[in-house]
Amino acid sequence: MASRIRYNPQQQRRVLAVALAQASSATPRASLIGSRALVSQITSCKTLPTTCAPVTRQIRLFSSSQSWRQIEPPQPQPLYPQAEPAPQPKKRGRVWKIIGYGSLLLFGAFFGLGFRALVSPPPPPEPGSKLDLMETKIIHRQAEHLKIVQELSADPAWESWDAYETLSPEHRKQHISAGAMGGSKGIGGYHRVFYNKDTGECVSVIFFGPATTGWPGVVHGGCLATLLDESCGRAAFKKWGGRSGLTANLKLNYVSTTNATKFYVIRVKPRSDEELPEEERGKSHYKIFLDASVHDAKTGKATVVAEALFVGGKGKSGKGGLTVGGLADQGENARF
Repeated sequence: MASRIRYNPQQQRRVLAVALAQASSATPRASLIGSRALVSQITSCKTLPTTCAPVTRQIRLFSSSQSWRQIEPPQPQPLYPQAEPAPQPKKRGRVWKIIGYGSLLLFGAFFGLGFRALVSPPPPPEPGSKLDLMETKIIHRQAEHLKIVQELSADPAWESWDAYETLSPEHRKQHISAGAMGGSKGIGGYHRVFYNKDTGECVSVIFFGPATTGWPGVVHGGCLATLLDESCGRAAFKKWGGRSGLTANLKLNYVSTTNATKFYVIRVKPRSDEELPEEERGKSHYKIFLDASVHDAKTGKATVVAEALFVGGKGKSGKGGLTVGGLADQGENARF
């Protein structure tokens, strides 16, 4: 009779665990009833043999039946789904960081200075100062490359002069265009007049300085109206042979913005009798209708369109009329 050893409950559980582990490692189909009997047999006995041979032999007996398709035990699922780790961004080199930050710094400085110059430009130079004369020379060099200046200067049908050329110093001081708006800051940087005696057409090429603006960067509408009034009066003055007149009507239509620090062309042409109504014909000796417009000197885009009526000249009788103070003796040779 085989010797028996008494085991405590903890040792009994160990032996049971070993037996079940050996049975599951073979992976065959085992009888459910036999497994329950074996478990009840082992747990009910108080004493177990010194070796596990009877238990092992009984487990082998249960596992010697027909093999069963091996089924993978289900894997335990986590209680909470784990998020996939985000891909780590590639580290940029120090050189590229310096280039990027430097580009942003330069862009900010350039944009800031440009915005400040537009909203709050520096004060323009005083007329007649050294800086003003230097600015005027630079503007004149730029005007020499304009196509319209080159074409009209080369055409013998057109005579030209600088605006207000024959005005006296006293008259200049009182003149709004030659005085208050003089110098490179106004319209004195470049203001060249071209006149065609055959057609009566008058063309003025003007550079609008930074002091001619109302809204930042845009020439004031009143400045444009003043120059259009002057240009129409100049054409009427030449048509009347040096006799002056008054503005009876001036109609303006601002079709686009006129930007400062750019060249523009003012064209004025008197209407012929064929273009006038029947009741207005034959009155050009004291009544002149004119068409005027302002154009970009480079693109030709119109910014202002105007119509004007001037009266004066020789008067209705053809014997009187008005004369311009300081220009009466100059007659047709007056250049203003």
